[in-house]
Amino acid sequence: MMSAVPHLRHLAMALACVAGAATGASGQTVLSGAAIARGGISFATLHAVRVARALPALGIVLDPAPLIRLSGDIMAADAAVAAAKANVGLAQKLAARSTQLYRGRLNSALDYERMQAKLGSARIAMAAARARQQSLLAQTEATWGPLVGTMLRDDSGLLRFVAAGKAMLVGLSLPPGETIAAPPAAAEAEAAGTRFALHLVGPVPKMLGAYPGQSLLYRAATRPGVPIGASVAASLPAGPERLGVLVPWSAVLWQNGRAMVFRAAGNRFEPVPIATDFPTGGGYLVSQRLSRGDRIVVRGAALLLGVGQQKSPRGGDDDED
Repeated sequence: MMSAVPHLRHLAMALACVAGAATGASGQTVLSGAAIARGGISFATLHAVRVARALPALGIVLDPAPLIRLSGDIMAADAAVAAAKANVGLAQKLAARSTQLYRGRLNSALDYERMQAKLGSARIAMAAARARQQSLLAQTEATWGPLVGTMLRDDSGLLRFVAAGKAMLVGLSLPPGETIAAPPAAAEAEAAGTRFALHLVGPVPKMLGAYPGQSLLYRAATRPGVPIGASVAASLPAGPERLGVLVPWSAVLWQNGRAMVFRAAGNRFEPVPIATDFPTGGGYLVSQRLSRGDRIVVRGAALLLGVGQQKSPRGGDDDED
């Protein structure tokens, strides 16, 4: 029986509001001051704001070990190509010298052929080294993207700080179907109860975060208490700023799949449909139908919706308390 008490109290409040309510021809609901007090209805005044659309992003603090190993493999492949190129250069000089001697009959045909064979072997070795290098770079770019591939070849850059424990890598992903053409160079994130700044490394083809959408790699200064594998949440700006008013989530009601709020003028309450395509900062940015200075209901709106669905009592409006 105790579990029914909150429901009965809510019902009693709704009935009390109905007793002091009327519905006008324009769809407005009119409540007496006493009914507003009994219903616990409260208000907020809207203010104009400029907000950039933001998208939620989820991810993790990445283990840098695979990237550090990959960076080492790439640099080893680069060194192998450089060594093979040097061997080809030397073999070309020796082969050219051998050719001159052979033409002057100063060495044997066997020596000449040996130098030509060494040159051919050096060229084959260089081709093989370049093939291994290009294969590794292509795999890296397909997995991590060109910007990260460049970072992995720079042994004096970010990975050196990561390996030294001075920086960490954060992989984020966006919800399915969402993309940011120009990902923000900087953003704020939270992990393990700690907020910290993110700095963009670049977009990444592979999935890094919890969403199967566009993935982005960021760097951040190492934070105590934020370990490898920690879940990260961030909000990323995703477009130009838009001017409007911020409607808190607590003010929004849903009816037949459409969002609405109640705008108050004195003791009159008007239902106003709103768009919800711009969620931000604990609510929605609304650019139409609501204006700066409007008062909307932020608590008790559900009671007003119930009142509006009742039949209007005869006798019309009750404007007085």
